[in-house]
Amino acid sequence: MRVALLTLALFSLFSALPLAQAAAPVWTLDVGPGYITTTPVVDDDRVYVRTSGFWTDEQRPVVMAVSHAGEIEWRYSNPNVTQHDMAPLTLVAAGEGACGAWPDLVLVGWTDGTFEARERDSGQVLWSVNSTVDGWGITGLAAVDDDHVVVPLRQGLGRYCLANGVVDFETVTGLGWRNGVTVADDGFWVGDEGGRLWKVSRQGVAQQATMLPGSLRHAPVLVDERFLLHVQTSDASVLMVYNQSDERLAEVVNSGPSPGLPLPTAKGAIFADSSGLTSVTCEAQCIAVSSLSGRVNGEMAWSSAMKFHAPVNAPEAGWMTVSVDPTGMLVLNTPLNTTFDGYGTSAPAVHDGRLYLGNDAGVLVALDGGSPLTTTATSEPTPLLPALLLVLALTGAAILASKGELLWAWRSLSLVFLVLAVSLLPGLGASWAERWSSPSSPSSESAWDPAWPDTWLGTQVVVFALPDETLVVGGLVGHTTVLEASQAAADQLGVVLVVEETAIGTYLTSINETSASGWEYTLNGERGAFAVDEAPIKSDVVLVWRLV
Repeated sequence: MRVALLTLALFSLFSALPLAQAAAPVWTLDVGPGYITTTPVVDDDRVYVRTSGFWTDEQRPVVMAVSHAGEIEWRYSNPNVTQHDMAPLTLVAAGEGACGAWPDLVLVGWTDGTFEARERDSGQVLWSVNSTVDGWGITGLAAVDDDHVVVPLRQGLGRYCLANGVVDFETVTGLGWRNGVTVADDGFWVGDEGGRLWKVSRQGVAQQATMLPGSLRHAPVLVDERFLLHVQTSDASVLMVYNQSDERLAEVVNSGPSPGLPLPTAKGAIFADSSGLTSVTCEAQCIAVSSLSGRVNGEMAWSSAMKFHAPVNAPEAGWMTVSVDPTGMLVLNTPLNTTFDGYGTSAPAVHDGRLYLGNDAGVLVALDGGSPLTTTATSEPTPLLPALLLVLALTGAAILASKGELLWAWRSLSLVFLVLAVSLLPGLGASWAERWSSPSSPSSESAWDPAWPDTWLGTQVVVFALPDETLVVGGLVGHTTVLEASQAAADQLGVVLVVEETAIGTYLTSINETSASGWEYTLNGERGAFAVDEAPIKSDVVLVWRLV
């Protein structure tokens, strides 16, 4: 009995410790519909953010400028885009060169193939160019090259004057997806979906440098005369190094699926994928020196000289906060969490001690603090009265127990535990109330077609709304995700599905060789919010695929 009392006392003491809370935002702004899948960019006047996602009706991705007080200064929605508008925004300071002068710019690439330079103050387009669309257009990060900008196009590279958009060259390489470009002294380096690493001269002449065992979906990381490459294969990835001097390609280490965008360091880079983070340092050899587990499929960003944030692409996971020492060793710090946590692939932007961040919830959040790490988690100090009550109760319980009054000892500890629970967990009841009062998901009856056979009631029904016909399969059971059910229906119908592994998950891009501007799904009439391999489904659901 005394052991039980001691156990309860220790549990009560543990309950009295400070509890981590989500960081309180300075302000929030709903920028949806859609996801914030790229890191916001910030200057002294405002924050610039874009959205991405699947779109229905008149909903389309947007780019907007928001003041540091959280007010929208300008906003633009592109009505012509396809899907997956995830080309990171680029800020360029005012300047001039041989081809002219330009004001402060924000550069934007779109999946309809448009690349445009917008004036930061007004949002007005200074110039724009169009490029080829093959399923989608521009999805990768552009790079500034003196008075020009180099843009990874869907089928190659383009170089344009910052002052007026005049084309220097447009060169065909291979099909790209999020494949940023690296500017080097001798030209430009870019990878493609076919596994080719290209070198493009300053005259626009493309030459294949080497062949990789998979797709390259980021800008090659230049370290001395070597390039670090995170190559994506069908179900995993491999970190590799390509040496320009001897044109040799070598493997560094095998890693997980769905790579994110690497974060360069002084002597290497930090890489991310569904297995976690890997730090690679290059001296005489390039080696993996440290790793952390997690699921990071998007962008990472430095918050100080030796610390960075990485978005965890999982429900309510927030952002990892990681320290890096000069040798490349990674140390996990207190995570960054907000009340808007969810799936995420974008990192916080840091400016004057404030963090600006967003994720798949489509909410831009501003967090204040002298240092980014001071806002990652706050603690409520242990209240004096509950702490004093705890000490007195434990003392009294011990005295009662020593006199054989075990019943009263139990009662006193139970009472103090109740008081501590009420004082230290004030949000528990509210959290439960919010959870239980949230609206339930729509039922399959809301999307049911009376023409379907009654034997399909209570089962999984999949609808492919093709341009010329609608194909339906019902009576499916036991499938747990959208991808499983879709593939099962396709197998029965003899329909060919093509899925695309992207930085934010797996998406269906073609049904029976029909892709157009993309496909989206609904579950019981409600638009899907997750990648097809992660979207859960119930045992009685109507899953409908439609062209955007």
